[in-house]
Amino acid sequence: MNCLLEALRNSINHLQVLDDIMGNHNSPDTKIYSFLRENIKKLDSSLEYNKLSEELYVGGKKRNVHKKTKFGDQTIGYGRQMILSDIMQYIINGRGYFFALRSQKAMEVYIEILLNILNQLMILDSCVVDVALRHKILKSLGEKIGIDTLCKDNDEKNKYKALLLYDGHIGFPAVKQKVSSDVCALLGLKETEQKKALNILDECYDSFFPKPVGLWGEILVYLYLIRMNVGYIFPLLLTQRLITGRADVFLKPPDFLILPFGKAQFYGIEVGAGKDIQSGNFSITTGLPTATKANANNPKRCCICGKWMLFCPLVISRYKDTSFPIKDINKPIKCVADDGGCTLFTKAQILDGSCSYAMHQGGKPSNTVMIMQTENYHFHYNCMKQDPQGSSQIKESKIVAHYPYVSGLEEFENMVCDKQLVQKQIEQLKSLIAEINKTEPKKETESK
Repeated sequence: MNCLLEALRNSINHLQVLDDIMGNHNSPDTKIYSFLRENIKKLDSSLEYNKLSEELYVGGKKRNVHKKTKFGDQTIGYGRQMILSDIMQYIINGRGYFFALRSQKAMEVYIEILLNILNQLMILDSCVVDVALRHKILKSLGEKIGIDTLCKDNDEKNKYKALLLYDGHIGFPAVKQKVSSDVCALLGLKETEQKKALNILDECYDSFFPKPVGLWGEILVYLYLIRMNVGYIFPLLLTQRLITGRADVFLKPPDFLILPFGKAQFYGIEVGAGKDIQSGNFSITTGLPTATKANANNPKRCCICGKWMLFCPLVISRYKDTSFPIKDINKPIKCVADDGGCTLFTKAQILDGSCSYAMHQGGKPSNTVMIMQTENYHFHYNCMKQDPQGSSQIKESKIVAHYPYVSGLEEFENMVCDKQLVQKQIEQLKSLIAEINKTEPKKETESK
């Protein structure tokens, strides 16, 4: 994603140049411009707890709490992980669709880019088990951004120091997790308060990344809706609140709205579970059904190494190709099958471990870093090969790969699009717009 971030940085630098010159150039408007700039800065700091600038970057994560101030009731809460995620969503949804609509080939490239970004995000999250990588990231952030900006207050600074000292796995239910007395002391806890210490460390760690699982869950649902091609997609990921003129009157919309082809009914789609009240309020207020819950069943985490299993090149090449029919998209690809299996590696290469993407469905390995709470797990095939007990449980029919699949959207999979009806409606809409504008539709003329 480096080239995308570099382009975003150029936009920020461009705006910065305009602001710097207008605020320092000797012209009749400079004095007014400088006054306005300083006034915006004062207004940004005018409230006791909240800043508009901290909606673009803030040093940590804090749950919403309510306080009574001289300005009235204020909600105090911030989340850097949400901001970083929104920046990514702006690239994907705020601007990306312009590129995707250039041509059908551009749409395929767009899908492929998003799947590659998903893989990058999963690799980035490998620092949950790679302590050296995690510490390097944290130290580099402190040096690059500065501790005072990276950590909003002393409480956040102590959490940051504690996270640098902690040398265990984090972010998932690990088999071995022990928080030292030094780390607990920085968190203001006793060494016996292990669970509380781990929760604080998990929350602090989460704030340094663009809400890892939540972000790619949203991207996966977006990709799935594009790939199904059953209607028009309205991403509302950058519009988490529909506001009014009163701060206490707002509406939380679902993550997506979809208008199926040939239908006059919108449907709300919420990513993840546990938001029944939110969805219910939106449905009651708007009359739109929002009962659909979209849960990404992949990617999957390997319990042996603790890392996420990436989408393989074969899956990406088929998924991006909108002309390639995918039947039973929720069923795994059997990598070594003669029909429909992998075409990038031979059976012998896969069994030899040459493909680092292959996963094994099921098994009970003897060595895991993640607590296994059920029997329905996937593992890296190569991790299973190296496990004393797992290696004896390998079955060729269980060596698989998965397409990006989302449960909870099955009702849309069976919708049949009447393309002739849709095209007729589009032509009628064009005629209506032309009539409204009192103009005739433009006719193509031969170039002279």
